[in-house]
Amino acid sequence: MKFNIKWVLAAVLLALVGLAAAPWTVSQSAQIDAIEKEIKSGSSVRLVSHGRSVFAVLPRPHIRIYDVNLDFEEGVAEVTASSLRVDLGLSGLFTGRLDLARVTLADAVLTLDPARSRLASIVAGAPGKTRAPPGEVEVTNGTALLRRDGGEKPELIADDCEARLDFSRASAPVSLIGHCVLPLLGDDRSPTRFAVWAAKPDNLPRGEESPITLRADGDALQINLNGAFALAPKPHFRGRIAGAAPSLRRISQWFGLTLPLPGHYRNVSIKGDATLEPMLMSIAPLSVTIDGNSLDGAASVRLDGPRPLIAATLAGSDVNLGPMFEDVPAPTAGGQWSHDEFLPSRLGAADLDLRLSASHARLGDFQAENVAVSAILKNGRLDLSLAEASAYSGEAHARAIVAESGDGLDVRGSAAAEKIDVAALLWDLFRRQSLSGTARANVSFETGGNSFYDLASKLDARGDVSVESGEIYGLDLGLAFRRMERQPLSAGVELRSGRTAFDLLSAKFNIVQGLAEIDDGMARDERAHVDFTLRAQIPDRTLDLHAVATRPPATAAADAKPLQIGFSLTGGWDDAVFAPDALGLIRRSDAAAPLLPKDAPQN
Repeated sequence: MKFNIKWVLAAVLLALVGLAAAPWTVSQSAQIDAIEKEIKSGSSVRLVSHGRSVFAVLPRPHIRIYDVNLDFEEGVAEVTASSLRVDLGLSGLFTGRLDLARVTLADAVLTLDPARSRLASIVAGAPGKTRAPPGEVEVTNGTALLRRDGGEKPELIADDCEARLDFSRASAPVSLIGHCVLPLLGDDRSPTRFAVWAAKPDNLPRGEESPITLRADGDALQINLNGAFALAPKPHFRGRIAGAAPSLRRISQWFGLTLPLPGHYRNVSIKGDATLEPMLMSIAPLSVTIDGNSLDGAASVRLDGPRPLIAATLAGSDVNLGPMFEDVPAPTAGGQWSHDEFLPSRLGAADLDLRLSASHARLGDFQAENVAVSAILKNGRLDLSLAEASAYSGEAHARAIVAESGDGLDVRGSAAAEKIDVAALLWDLFRRQSLSGTARANVSFETGGNSFYDLASKLDARGDVSVESGEIYGLDLGLAFRRMERQPLSAGVELRSGRTAFDLLSAKFNIVQGLAEIDDGMARDERAHVDFTLRAQIPDRTLDLHAVATRPPATAAADAKPLQIGFSLTGGWDDAVFAPDALGLIRRSDAAAPLLPKDAPQN
């Protein structure tokens, strides 16, 4: 027992000698000066300001400094904490030199400033540092803020953070593990766990590569990076990437990138070969699943211009474009154009170069095959192009230019289609069968506004349409003409039934501020022809159509006259009223014609 007491007393004596030899054990200013020198000599971090300090021996020797403020030499980040605790190695008590074994930051707030980031120069300066960094750095109850360009104050990107960095020596692997909550991703409860591992960190200051692995796993984000990281000639990562998230839009916003096109881009997962640099991210080849669509191709994001540039070339076998427009108000409400305003435009947020091809594409009930579309956005001007599409047994092409204006959106463009199966198209779009045949159409248009009602009210357009070898449903001119020969007054009843075949239906139309006009519309076959005019108020969704159907005389007699039946279609688009020309039928009737007043209007 005496032997043990002697050794204990000897150890205590040596410790007291060490304490007496090290001025930082008794002087607050000496403590802070010593820690500041150690931190600066082992890293690119400096102690800017602080409160009081305390030295304690138990449970292990440590110095605690309150209300500290740290920053990096290049200004990439600054850290404030309620306290900075430095656990000391025992050797320092006997040599009088601080031996930083562990550093703990409590209630730490990390503010990142990417605009001032010079990661390469920070790490490249490490060889000049005289001391190794602490073997372990821990953060408790931490918060991370990001200072974005143009932002008045930093934005919260991570909260309730717990993290530990293990770095025993320069040649040993470095690991960072922890968890945090990511509120910008809608994850305000469950933490996201993360881990980073670098196999050869001592290679980095020499400009060589180090194998690196990064994993993050949470409800709002899962990501896995596995590859090589280097600092020369500039910081870059090359390797495999795999990830998933409930919303690509939220992930992009978390990284400070606003997607310019509408849509949430839900349930996204990616995998591919990635290259990550300070102002560039590219993935090629890339496999992505988004909104239930599986696509392959390549994508990149560049941040070295006046606006971010997003580029992607993607292809899929079956693509549903509907989810992209789920936040766009419905075009109609209660039988009228919707007055609901569009969401604020994001066209100025980024530039875009998107090329998409699909073997089969859907937008609502509209379907097409062998589709090739592009969306080129530059300086807030969006150029949409449907370069190729096979739809309803025909071909379609279209182009539209969309830009922001003082009243909302400015839209102008053109479209063309040929050999279109009209019956199938109308059924998919309106669930109605009113016309059949093979159609060709050309139109140029321009409009603007902040709602579908605005677009309808300001629409200017012109074009032509023709349909060959078709039928008009709900109009039986053949039966009506036969009735007219025997019982003219009953012809009007028979007119609104059956079908009328035609060889060609054609019209040229002109639309000015939502008022559509057709002055020379016609439909014909070898037995009869129809001439019609149309006035339609597109904003009010009303129409006024007047038509006259003519059948040549059945005989070549000099007094033979052609048969004519007039009719009209007026009212709302959804409930237009069909009416035959009653006066014309009465005049045709030998019994009823004498009853007409002499001043009755002529047909």
